[in-house]
Amino acid sequence: MTQLQALYADMQKFFHPLWPGEDKPLVLGEGNAFNPPLMLIGEAPGETEVIKRRPFVGKAGKNLDEFLSMMEMKREDIFISNVVKIRPTDIGPTGRTRNRAPNKEELALFIPWLMKEIAIVQPKALVTLGNVPLKALTDPKITIGDCHGTFMDCQAGVPLFALYHPASIIYRRALMPVYQADVLTLKEALQNTK
Repeated sequence: MTQLQALYADMQKFFHPLWPGEDKPLVLGEGNAFNPPLMLIGEAPGETEVIKRRPFVGKAGKNLDEFLSMMEMKREDIFISNVVKIRPTDIGPTGRTRNRAPNKEELALFIPWLMKEIAIVQPKALVTLGNVPLKALTDPKITIGDCHGTFMDCQAGVPLFALYHPASIIYRRALMPVYQADVLTLKEALQNTK
């Protein structure tokens, strides 16, 4: 059993009893878990991710594929995970279950596990996708609008590059040129460190 498999087994044991009677499966990280050039961190899985038990395979996953294409990388070159490994939900006005941002309790439960995951994977750089992972790894007062497209220090001791979440481009098409420029900045920075 690898260190990462052992961590995930410990997570299953820890989280399974927390929500008795509720189906809250963990969606664990995947990809190159041995010192990859990048570890992408989103906020939490959505409905499609829970069904397929894989991170970033829904609508945002299509934008992630575009990101990888621009970076000239494949999913298996990098490691992909989320801060919170369960799907946070609430009931919308129409009575349907919908995604919501993770709450403080969920973040407090999952951030220590994320730090262990990063320490095991040992990526050369972290890429946070949106505000939730950015705040989880840096400062709760910071926002993606303040620092997207830049490298900064983080609690994990690995250079962190802040990107808008791929889903934000779906809802705010005006962000696309900004997002694309940020991705190209990241690509150039990685090429210069080779």
